[in-house]
Amino acid sequence: MPVGRLEWISASAGSLARGWLGATPAPRRGPPPTPALRLYEYEASPWCRRVRETLCVLGLDVLVLPCPRETLRLEGVYSARSRFRVEAAEKLTAAVDAAGEKPHISFPLLIDETAHQTLLGSATIVAHLWEAYGRDVVERPRFDVLLNGGHLPKLLDFAFLIAPSACRPLGEHGLMLAPARTPKRPLVLHGCEPDPGSRLVRERLCTLGIPYIQKQRPASGPLPHLEDPNTGFATFGAAQVLRYLNDQYRLGKARDLLASVPADNLAHDTRPSWISRILKPDR
Repeated sequence: MPVGRLEWISASAGSLARGWLGATPAPRRGPPPTPALRLYEYEASPWCRRVRETLCVLGLDVLVLPCPRETLRLEGVYSARSRFRVEAAEKLTAAVDAAGEKPHISFPLLIDETAHQTLLGSATIVAHLWEAYGRDVVERPRFDVLLNGGHLPKLLDFAFLIAPSACRPLGEHGLMLAPARTPKRPLVLHGCEPDPGSRLVRERLCTLGIPYIQKQRPASGPLPHLEDPNTGFATFGAAQVLRYLNDQYRLGKARDLLASVPADNLAHDTRPSWISRILKPDR
């Protein structure tokens, strides 16, 4: 079954809003480095998008560990069903700050195993990636400097950053968790941040909580391409990949945006979300 026209239009509109940033890796004086990176994130988050764009511009492959939300009623909620949120919380618990307080769980979270660093927050992560792995870049793309260099006023910066999420606002768009089988090994996705087909596949992988290795490829190539080392499956094209992921791994639909807070909530520092303040749903 082909991907619907509205899906393609909304996915493309999100990329257009970010100027197709990451469509081509920045030129380097030598081959790109190959650090061991683990990224805890979820597709719909605007802050996670900034990190993914930077990884794309720098041509850095990364192991993505999806952390979709279980409800929008409270910030920070997660249960044992959110496999990688549990893992991220353990990583953050180990990273006690200088004041002796454990940081609030939020995303994106990057574990740079090569540099032996745990980094929280998009601004911190982007600065680290450019400092550690961007020194031989011939010239940082001007649009990347504009959108991700900290030069825009905060309100305008947020408007540009959230635009792709506004184009894809549903729970199935990489925002809410859906029940799924867990693969033994991460899948491999060849794609890039602004490619509409790659976006659709990343959304599905995120919603299902399936880990994958993101192999950065220019948008000019045939994308997306997915490989599943658990089954030997490999194919090009978003429609075929989405059908395969549903058939092989999906067990149910994504949770509602305002689903009840899980009874087995593991978070200790939850707080009302801005959506719950506006809608004031019954808990």
